[in-house]
Amino acid sequence: MSKIISKLKFVPSLLTCSSAFCGILATILALEGEKGLVYAAYLIFIAAVFDFSDGFAARLLGAASELGKQLDSLADAISFGVAPTAIMYQMLKQSFHISGKLFDAPVWQIIIIMCAALIGIFAILRLAKFNIDPDQAHSFKGLASPACAIFVASLALIEPMVPEDFWLYQMLHTTTGATFPYKLELALIGLEVYVCRNWHWLLPMCIFIASMMITNLPMFSLKLKSLKYSDNKIVYNFIICAIILFFLLKWIAVPLITVLYICVSYFTMLSKRKKSN
Repeated sequence: MSKIISKLKFVPSLLTCSSAFCGILATILALEGEKGLVYAAYLIFIAAVFDFSDGFAARLLGAASELGKQLDSLADAISFGVAPTAIMYQMLKQSFHISGKLFDAPVWQIIIIMCAALIGIFAILRLAKFNIDPDQAHSFKGLASPACAIFVASLALIEPMVPEDFWLYQMLHTTTGATFPYKLELALIGLEVYVCRNWHWLLPMCIFIASMMITNLPMFSLKLKSLKYSDNKIVYNFIICAIILFFLLKWIAVPLITVLYICVSYFTMLSKRKKSN
């Protein structure tokens, strides 16, 4: 059995490299245009799965090493730093209806579009701080880079959504009058046009989500201490809310879940401070 495990110790590194591969592909596809954004977004989600799996595999196989740690950070910088930067860059560029070369646009538009680089820069800073901070062994300071990348990727998936994507729309469209489905269509169109295609919304979201990665706000861990509800009330309640939101809103729920995670972390910190005082 030990011989089999020793032969499988390459698996965590393979999973990490797979995450990096998804990040590289996502970056390339994001720069290809509107259709490429959707594929790039899905690749970031796949990269997140690989990123979770490599740590799990390393612990299972006893293959944790300094090389694996450095490899994981480099892969995260690509998949959750560079790739979401490319997605935000393309979305900001499209919000100005720039189909040609970037430098043909006015200087103020170029500056706004280049703000997408904040995601990559702050992701690298966050990963560097994480590697040298012993206090983050069991919890996080600042939003994890995969969460930031998933937030950005979800924006690219919200933009092409149609009302038929929602089970609630399909159900109400056949069982009730057209009033609610029609309102849902208007709400979705408004969300896509005024949020996902408008730099007035994209730029603040870019700055906000990038800044959250380098804040010192303690973020609660989603790792379970045990299977008991009493030991993991915050985690269980958060997961239940996240599942309900995603079931109702699909990709629209992802930014809401991220903001909810930040808010819960903030109020948890305040609660702990009050108890300590």
